[in-house]
Amino acid sequence: MPELYHWEPNIFYLKPMVALAEKGVDYHSHYFDPTNFEQLGAAFPHNVESQLQLEREGPLLLHEGAIIASSFFMLEYIAETFPGPSLLPIDAYDRYRMHAWGQVIALSVASAVTTLGCARYLAPALRTRAAEPLRSQIAAIEPLERRQAWEAVAYGSDDQGAVSSARRRLAPLLTRIEAALATSPWLAGAEYSIADIDAFAMLAALPSIEPDIVNRGATPQLMAFLERMRERPAVRAALAQSRTGRPAEAFVPGPEAPRWG
Repeated sequence: MPELYHWEPNIFYLKPMVALAEKGVDYHSHYFDPTNFEQLGAAFPHNVESQLQLEREGPLLLHEGAIIASSFFMLEYIAETFPGPSLLPIDAYDRYRMHAWGQVIALSVASAVTTLGCARYLAPALRTRAAEPLRSQIAAIEPLERRQAWEAVAYGSDDQGAVSSARRRLAPLLTRIEAALATSPWLAGAEYSIADIDAFAMLAALPSIEPDIVNRGATPQLMAFLERMRERPAVRAALAQSRTGRPAEAFVPGPEAPRWG
């Protein structure tokens, strides 16, 4: 039986939860709280790939002795390994578009969305904690880039600057998503695929985080897409696994913002 290490059903953690539910796969759930740094414990599974990939706080999928990290690769693995609905486009060009959207989400959307979510929810929560234990926990994080991401959230002095930058980066991406969804109900073409699971998990919280830029007037196609996704039984099942009742507030530092474009 596969084992999934995950937190609340939001951002990276939501993706494999939806995909496994779409496939009807039973799995052993290991719930952990990355904001308490449980992913750094000795008992938490890890390998070189899981420690160095961009989504360093999980999720992790264990199957047949392998540790699978990086949520888009995890989606592909689930789609190709387990029986059930394909979740992969049949058409070659649509398959290319699926991968192209995966790259956009991983390299651009994720950094903007996690910056906004961390500023709204994680940073205030960390600042209520005892200073010295938190500082010691963060100081022990490796590698350096991972530690610096947590330091930026916990001690950043220019939150508003980071938020403004994230909003600027997000604007053209939302325009691109709107344009794609204006021609098809799903991002990679006529077929529902892991591209939609990938995008939904990263975008689902935006109407509550950034209601001024993600709403029925400004982004009608995206709002309709989010509603279509929320109607899917697999999405409902994944969201129902929340232990806090507030999955849209569950954020960790994401990939570094791209230095180009």
